[in-house]
Amino acid sequence: MTAVDAPPGLGLGGRPTGEFAARPGPRRLAQAAFRVVALAAVLTVLLARRTHDAVSLVLAVTCVAMASVGLAVRRARVAVDADGVRWGWSWAGVRMDRRRLQRADVFGDGVALVSRRGSWFLAARDWDRFDALVRALGRAGLPVQELGTRAPFGSRLQSYGVVLDALMILAMIGAMVVLVIAAT
Repeated sequence: MTAVDAPPGLGLGGRPTGEFAARPGPRRLAQAAFRVVALAAVLTVLLARRTHDAVSLVLAVTCVAMASVGLAVRRARVAVDADGVRWGWSWAGVRMDRRRLQRADVFGDGVALVSRRGSWFLAARDWDRFDALVRALGRAGLPVQELGTRAPFGSRLQSYGVVLDALMILAMIGAMVVLVIAAT
């Protein structure tokens, strides 16, 4: 039996100073949308098999794919540690290493993680306990710059929350329309 101790700074991610999930409301919406769309897709498949309607099958699968992406994104987490910030799941994710991170610009409505090339924007309306996320950045020793204003429009465009919620609602509506079409 052997044990390997990796020093900080290797990008492996240390103990997080904070781990954050999507807000409960959008998470529940994504879960409900996935269940509704999956049920509608199963019913559509059963109805479309009778009539050999391939278009309904493709549209039902498309709605399931949209709902699956929304559910996956809402289950992703943000983890902050001394080596940087990570977005993703336990088995896959994207990391902005401390070496790439120039600073974290804290706005009233989000945080822009600015690197040498581009930035990530974490909107306050997308993440639960947003104030704790900002504190976790400071506790991790990452360079934080408090600006106190609203984020620039270009940064806010990176926020996916409203669009993702609308996508979930459209997937449910689409799945119901396809089910009605398959039933008639």
